Amino acid sequence: MTHEEREKTAAVCETCGAICVAWILSDESVVPVSTTVKCECDETVLRVFEGTETLANEE
Repeated sequence: MTHEEREKTAAVCETCGAICVAWILSDESVVPVSTTVKCECDETVLRVFEGTETLANEE
């Protein structure tokens, strides 16, 4: 995969709210950059983190 086929972003786990650095791939999937993600969910589902949103644990 070349650099042109991916974009780095902040992402959040849909289940637990863990935030990590991730790649948006050319097929629009979101995958973590590193395996050291703080998410301990059985199946991590990441989405792009919007900087204006409030996470559940911040309320």
